Amino acid sequence: MKGSFKAQLSQLNKLYVDLYYPHPLLQDLMWDNLYLCSELILTRWPFNKPALEVTMKHIHYEDENCSIHFHWVCGEVLCMLECWVEDPNGDYFKEHIARIPDYIWVAEDGMKKQVFNWFESMLLALSCLTAFGIVECLRALVVEWDIGFVLQVLLACNMTDEIGPTLEKGHEFVLESQVEDNPSGDFKTMHHHISKGSWTFSDQDHGWQVSDCTAEGLEPPEIVGAKMEPEWLFDSVNIILSLQSKNGGLSAWKPAGFSEWLESMKRDPTPLHGAANLLINSQMEDGDFPQQEITGVFLRNCMLHYATFRNTCPLWALAYYINGCHSLVVQSSRT
Repeated sequence: MKGSFKAQLSQLNKLYVDLYYPHPLLQDLMWDNLYLCSELILTRWPFNKPALEVTMKHIHYEDENCSIHFHWVCGEVLCMLECWVEDPNGDYFKEHIARIPDYIWVAEDGMKKQVFNWFESMLLALSCLTAFGIVECLRALVVEWDIGFVLQVLLACNMTDEIGPTLEKGHEFVLESQVEDNPSGDFKTMHHHISKGSWTFSDQDHGWQVSDCTAEGLEPPEIVGAKMEPEWLFDSVNIILSLQSKNGGLSAWKPAGFSEWLESMKRDPTPLHGAANLLINSQMEDGDFPQQEITGVFLRNCMLHYATFRNTCPLWALAYYINGCHSLVVQSSRT
Protein backbone atom coordinates (compact mmCIF):
# COMPACT_ATOMS: atom_id res chain seq x y z
CA MET A 1 0.00 0.00 0.00
CA LYS A 2 2.80 2.40 0.90
CA GLY A 3 4.63 1.67 -2.32
CA SER A 4 1.42 2.17 -4.30
CA PHE A 5 0.75 5.51 -2.60
CA LYS A 6 4.34 6.62 -3.18
CA ALA A 7 4.09 5.69 -6.85
CA GLN A 8 0.82 7.60 -7.28
CA LEU A 9 2.26 10.62 -5.48
CA SER A 10 5.27 10.54 -7.78
CA GLN A 11 3.00 10.52 -10.82
CA LEU A 12 1.01 13.47 -9.45
CA ASN A 13 4.18 15.45 -8.84
CA LYS A 14 5.01 15.10 -12.52
CA LEU A 15 1.91 17.05 -13.47
CA TYR A 16 2.62 20.67 -14.28
CA VAL A 17 -0.26 21.94 -12.18
CA ASP A 18 1.17 20.34 -9.03
CA LEU A 19 4.88 20.77 -9.68
CA TYR A 20 5.31 24.46 -8.87
CA TYR A 21 9.10 24.15 -8.65
CA PRO A 22 10.92 21.56 -10.83
CA HIS A 23 12.98 19.09 -8.79
CA PRO A 24 16.61 18.43 -9.73
CA LEU A 25 17.55 14.77 -9.86
CA LEU A 26 19.76 15.15 -6.79
CA GLN A 27 16.84 16.53 -4.78
CA ASP A 28 14.59 13.62 -5.76
CA LEU A 29 17.30 11.13 -4.80
CA MET A 30 17.80 12.76 -1.42
CA TRP A 31 14.05 12.94 -0.69
CA ASP A 32 13.47 9.31 -1.73
CA ASN A 33 16.32 8.08 0.47
CA LEU A 34 15.13 10.10 3.45
CA TYR A 35 11.59 8.85 2.94
CA LEU A 36 12.63 5.21 2.74
CA CYS A 37 14.98 5.46 5.72
CA SER A 38 12.49 7.30 7.90
CA GLU A 39 9.74 4.83 7.06
CA LEU A 40 11.95 1.87 7.92
CA ILE A 41 13.40 3.30 11.14
CA LEU A 42 11.17 5.94 12.70
CA THR A 43 7.95 3.92 12.35
CA ARG A 44 9.33 1.01 14.35
CA TRP A 45 10.11 0.48 18.02
CA PRO A 46 11.85 2.02 19.90
CA PHE A 47 11.78 5.18 17.77
CA ASN A 48 8.07 5.44 17.02
CA LYS A 49 6.83 5.82 20.61
CA PRO A 50 8.97 8.88 21.57
CA ALA A 51 8.11 10.53 18.25
CA LEU A 52 4.38 10.04 18.81
CA GLU A 53 4.65 11.31 22.39
CA VAL A 54 6.36 14.51 21.27
CA THR A 55 3.76 15.00 18.54
CA MET A 56 0.84 14.60 20.93
CA LYS A 57 2.53 16.91 23.43
CA HIS A 58 2.55 19.69 20.84
CA ILE A 59 -1.02 18.95 19.76
CA HIS A 60 -2.32 19.12 23.33
CA TYR A 61 -0.37 22.31 23.92
CA GLU A 62 -2.09 23.92 20.93
CA ASP A 63 -5.45 22.68 22.19
CA GLU A 64 -4.90 24.17 25.62
CA ASN A 65 -3.70 27.55 24.37
CA CYS A 66 -6.18 27.92 21.52
CA SER A 67 -9.30 26.69 23.36
CA ILE A 68 -9.46 23.63 21.08
CA HIS A 69 -9.58 26.08 18.18
CA PHE A 70 -6.45 25.58 16.14
CA HIS A 71 -4.61 28.29 14.24
CA TRP A 72 -5.98 26.91 10.96
CA VAL A 73 -9.06 24.79 10.38
CA CYS A 74 -7.06 22.17 8.46
CA GLY A 75 -4.86 21.78 11.51
CA GLU A 76 -7.94 21.62 13.70
CA VAL A 77 -9.28 18.60 11.81
CA LEU A 78 -5.91 16.83 11.88
CA CYS A 79 -5.48 17.49 15.61
CA MET A 80 -8.99 16.15 16.26
CA LEU A 81 -8.15 13.00 14.31
CA GLU A 82 -4.94 12.49 16.28
CA CYS A 83 -6.80 12.93 19.57
CA TRP A 84 -9.32 10.32 18.43
CA VAL A 85 -6.54 7.87 17.59
CA GLU A 86 -4.95 8.50 20.98
CA ASP A 87 -8.19 8.06 22.97
CA PRO A 88 -11.67 8.04 21.35
CA ASN A 89 -13.23 8.57 24.79
CA GLY A 90 -10.71 11.16 25.98
CA ASP A 91 -11.49 14.73 27.00
CA TYR A 92 -9.37 16.25 24.23
CA PHE A 93 -11.35 14.50 21.51
CA LYS A 94 -14.69 15.39 23.14
CA GLU A 95 -13.68 19.05 23.29
CA HIS A 96 -12.76 18.97 19.61
CA ILE A 97 -16.16 17.51 18.77
CA ALA A 98 -17.86 20.38 20.63
CA ARG A 99 -16.10 22.94 18.40
CA ILE A 100 -17.09 21.39 15.06
CA PRO A 101 -20.12 23.71 14.55
CA ASP A 102 -17.72 26.67 14.73
CA TYR A 103 -16.14 25.85 11.38
CA ILE A 104 -18.36 23.31 9.60
CA TRP A 105 -21.90 24.33 8.66
CA VAL A 106 -24.46 23.78 5.92
CA ALA A 107 -25.24 26.62 3.51
CA GLU A 108 -27.81 26.82 0.73
CA ASP A 109 -25.29 25.33 -1.71
CA GLY A 110 -23.86 22.57 0.48
CA MET A 111 -21.54 21.98 3.41
CA LYS A 112 -18.88 24.58 4.13
CA LYS A 113 -15.64 24.32 6.06
CA GLN A 114 -14.41 27.68 7.28
CA VAL A 115 -10.93 28.95 7.98
CA PHE A 116 -11.67 30.17 11.50
CA ASN A 117 -14.66 30.14 13.83
CA TRP A 118 -16.10 33.36 12.46
CA PHE A 119 -16.99 32.90 8.80
CA GLU A 120 -20.61 31.95 9.33
CA SER A 121 -21.04 35.09 11.39
CA MET A 122 -19.49 37.11 8.58
CA LEU A 123 -22.08 35.79 6.15
CA LEU A 124 -24.78 36.71 8.67
CA ALA A 125 -23.21 40.14 8.96
CA LEU A 126 -23.30 40.53 5.19
CA SER A 127 -27.01 39.79 5.06
CA CYS A 128 -27.56 42.23 7.91
CA LEU A 129 -25.64 44.89 6.02
CA THR A 130 -27.97 44.72 3.04
CA ALA A 131 -31.22 44.10 4.95
CA PHE A 132 -30.92 46.13 8.14
CA GLY A 133 -28.02 48.49 7.66
CA ILE A 134 -24.59 48.91 9.16
CA VAL A 135 -25.75 48.92 12.79
CA GLU A 136 -27.11 45.37 12.63
CA CYS A 137 -24.14 44.30 10.55
CA LEU A 138 -21.78 45.31 13.32
CA ARG A 139 -23.83 43.37 15.85
CA ALA A 140 -23.46 40.20 13.78
CA LEU A 141 -19.71 40.43 13.24
CA VAL A 142 -17.63 38.46 15.70
CA VAL A 143 -14.19 38.72 14.11
CA GLU A 144 -11.75 41.36 15.28
CA TRP A 145 -10.13 41.82 11.90
CA ASP A 146 -13.40 42.74 10.20
CA ILE A 147 -14.56 44.79 13.17
CA GLY A 148 -11.40 46.88 12.91
CA PHE A 149 -12.04 47.51 9.20
CA VAL A 150 -15.75 48.27 9.70
CA LEU A 151 -15.04 50.77 12.49
CA GLN A 152 -12.53 52.59 10.28
CA VAL A 153 -15.07 52.66 7.44
CA LEU A 154 -17.71 54.18 9.73
CA LEU A 155 -15.27 56.76 11.07
CA ALA A 156 -14.17 57.68 7.54
CA CYS A 157 -17.82 58.40 6.66
CA ASN A 158 -17.91 61.23 9.26
CA MET A 159 -21.16 59.94 10.79
CA THR A 160 -20.03 59.60 14.40
CA ASP A 161 -22.98 61.61 15.75
CA GLU A 162 -25.54 59.35 14.05
CA ILE A 163 -23.93 55.99 14.89
CA GLY A 164 -22.58 56.52 18.40
CA PRO A 165 -24.13 53.31 19.86
CA THR A 166 -22.74 51.28 16.97
CA LEU A 167 -19.24 52.63 17.50
CA GLU A 168 -19.53 51.94 21.21
CA LYS A 169 -20.47 48.28 20.63
CA GLY A 170 -17.62 47.84 18.18
CA HIS A 171 -15.16 49.52 20.52
CA GLU A 172 -16.28 47.26 23.37
CA PHE A 173 -15.74 44.17 21.22
CA VAL A 174 -12.24 45.29 20.23
CA LEU A 175 -11.26 45.80 23.86
CA GLU A 176 -12.66 42.43 24.93
CA SER A 177 -10.92 40.63 22.05
CA GLN A 178 -7.42 41.65 23.09
CA VAL A 179 -5.27 38.72 24.21
CA GLU A 180 -4.60 38.99 27.94
CA ASP A 181 -1.74 36.51 28.47
CA ASN A 182 1.21 34.90 26.77
CA PRO A 183 1.01 31.20 25.91
CA SER A 184 1.36 28.96 28.95
CA GLY A 185 4.58 27.41 30.16
CA ASP A 186 7.81 27.55 28.19
CA PHE A 187 6.12 28.71 24.99
CA LYS A 188 9.39 29.33 23.14
CA THR A 189 10.23 25.64 23.41
CA MET A 190 6.82 24.93 21.90
CA HIS A 191 7.63 27.26 18.98
CA HIS A 192 5.33 30.09 20.08
CA HIS A 193 5.88 33.82 20.34
CA ILE A 194 4.65 36.32 22.93
CA SER A 195 0.97 37.17 22.49
CA LYS A 196 -0.02 39.36 25.46
CA GLY A 197 -1.59 42.59 24.25
CA SER A 198 -2.11 41.39 20.69
CA TRP A 199 -5.22 40.83 18.60
CA THR A 200 -5.93 37.71 16.58
CA PHE A 201 -7.89 37.09 13.41
CA SER A 202 -11.07 36.21 15.27
CA ASP A 203 -11.15 36.41 19.07
CA GLN A 204 -9.21 35.38 22.16
CA ASP A 205 -9.94 31.70 21.46
CA HIS A 206 -7.76 31.89 18.37
CA GLY A 207 -4.76 32.55 20.60
CA TRP A 208 -2.24 33.36 17.84
CA GLN A 209 -1.05 36.96 17.62
CA VAL A 210 -1.24 38.68 14.23
CA SER A 211 0.71 41.85 13.48
CA ASP A 212 -1.80 43.48 11.13
CA CYS A 213 -4.77 42.57 13.34
CA THR A 214 -2.96 44.12 16.30
CA ALA A 215 -2.36 47.26 14.26
CA GLU A 216 -6.04 47.37 13.23
CA GLY A 217 -7.06 46.95 16.86
CA LEU A 218 -5.02 50.00 17.79
CA GLU A 219 -6.15 52.05 14.78
CA PRO A 220 -9.71 53.25 15.64
CA PRO A 221 -9.58 56.29 17.98
CA GLU A 222 -11.27 56.03 21.36
CA ILE A 223 -14.21 58.31 20.59
CA VAL A 224 -16.71 56.33 22.66
CA GLY A 225 -16.55 53.67 25.35
CA ALA A 226 -13.95 52.83 27.94
CA LYS A 227 -10.35 53.89 27.43
CA MET A 228 -7.63 51.33 26.94
CA GLU A 229 -5.34 50.93 29.91
CA PRO A 230 -1.80 52.23 29.22
CA GLU A 231 -0.35 48.82 30.12
CA TRP A 232 -2.37 47.11 27.37
CA LEU A 233 -1.39 49.81 24.91
CA PHE A 234 2.28 49.25 25.69
CA ASP A 235 1.85 45.48 25.34
CA SER A 236 0.31 45.96 21.88
CA VAL A 237 3.14 48.18 20.71
CA ASN A 238 5.62 45.69 22.14
CA ILE A 239 4.05 42.89 20.07
CA ILE A 240 4.33 44.90 16.86
CA LEU A 241 7.93 45.90 17.54
CA SER A 242 8.86 42.30 18.36
CA LEU A 243 7.64 41.23 14.91
CA GLN A 244 9.61 43.87 13.04
CA SER A 245 12.53 42.54 11.01
CA LYS A 246 15.91 44.14 10.48
CA ASN A 247 14.89 45.39 7.04
CA GLY A 248 11.92 47.29 8.50
CA GLY A 249 9.20 44.87 7.46
CA LEU A 250 6.71 43.15 9.75
CA SER A 251 6.02 39.43 9.80
CA ALA A 252 2.52 38.11 10.43
CA TRP A 253 2.95 35.60 13.27
CA LYS A 254 6.56 35.32 14.34
CA PRO A 255 9.76 37.34 13.82
CA ALA A 256 11.02 36.79 10.29
CA GLY A 257 12.66 38.68 7.46
CA PHE A 258 10.93 40.43 4.60
CA SER A 259 12.71 40.82 1.28
CA GLU A 260 11.09 44.10 0.33
CA TRP A 261 10.21 47.32 2.10
CA LEU A 262 6.66 48.57 2.18
CA GLU A 263 6.54 51.69 0.10
CA SER A 264 3.94 54.40 -0.48
CA MET A 265 3.57 56.43 -3.61
CA LYS A 266 1.71 59.55 -4.67
CA ARG A 267 -0.97 59.09 -7.28
CA ASP A 268 -2.41 61.20 -10.06
CA PRO A 269 -6.02 62.09 -9.06
CA THR A 270 -7.35 61.16 -12.52
CA PRO A 271 -7.21 57.38 -11.93
CA LEU A 272 -8.84 57.93 -8.54
CA HIS A 273 -11.81 59.65 -10.19
CA GLY A 274 -12.14 56.70 -12.56
CA ALA A 275 -11.93 54.21 -9.70
CA ALA A 276 -14.62 56.07 -7.76
CA ASN A 277 -16.92 56.07 -10.80
CA LEU A 278 -16.35 52.33 -11.22
CA LEU A 279 -17.32 51.64 -7.60
CA ILE A 280 -20.39 53.88 -7.75
CA ASN A 281 -21.62 52.37 -11.01
CA SER A 282 -21.06 48.82 -9.77
CA GLN A 283 -23.27 49.30 -6.70
CA MET A 284 -26.55 47.41 -7.01
CA GLU A 285 -30.02 48.80 -6.40
CA ASP A 286 -30.25 47.34 -2.88
CA GLY A 287 -26.96 49.02 -1.89
CA ASP A 288 -24.91 45.82 -2.07
CA PHE A 289 -21.84 45.32 -4.24
CA PRO A 290 -21.44 42.29 -6.54
CA GLN A 291 -19.32 39.40 -5.31
CA GLN A 292 -16.09 39.17 -7.25
CA GLU A 293 -14.49 35.93 -8.34
CA ILE A 294 -11.71 34.40 -6.26
CA THR A 295 -8.58 35.18 -8.24
CA GLY A 296 -5.97 34.61 -5.53
CA VAL A 297 -5.06 31.68 -3.33
CA PHE A 298 -3.14 31.08 -0.12
CA LEU A 299 -0.20 28.67 -0.32
CA ARG A 300 -1.13 28.03 -3.98
CA ASN A 301 -4.06 25.70 -3.27
CA CYS A 302 -6.24 27.26 -0.54
CA MET A 303 -8.78 29.78 -1.81
CA LEU A 304 -9.95 32.36 0.73
CA HIS A 305 -13.25 34.19 0.56
CA TYR A 306 -13.78 37.34 2.66
CA ALA A 307 -17.49 37.97 2.32
CA THR A 308 -17.65 41.37 4.05
CA PHE A 309 -14.79 42.85 2.05
CA ARG A 310 -17.00 43.46 -0.98
CA ASN A 311 -18.95 45.93 1.18
CA THR A 312 -16.41 47.41 3.57
CA CYS A 313 -13.66 48.03 1.03
CA PRO A 314 -15.78 49.97 -1.54
CA LEU A 315 -17.39 52.04 1.24
CA TRP A 316 -14.00 52.70 2.76
CA ALA A 317 -12.51 53.76 -0.57
CA LEU A 318 -15.46 56.03 -1.41
CA ALA A 319 -15.35 57.63 2.04
CA TYR A 320 -11.68 58.50 1.63
CA TYR A 321 -12.35 59.70 -1.91
CA ILE A 322 -15.16 62.03 -0.78
CA ASN A 323 -13.08 63.36 2.12
CA GLY A 324 -10.22 64.00 -0.27
CA CYS A 325 -12.52 65.86 -2.67
CA HIS A 326 -13.87 68.00 0.16
CA SER A 327 -10.32 68.85 1.20
CA LEU A 328 -9.48 69.93 -2.34
CA VAL A 329 -12.59 72.13 -2.46
CA VAL A 330 -11.66 73.78 0.84
CA GLN A 331 -8.10 74.41 -0.30
CA SER A 332 -9.30 75.86 -3.59
CA SER A 333 -11.73 78.23 -1.81
CA ARG A 334 -8.96 79.50 0.43
CA THR A 335 -6.68 80.26 -2.48
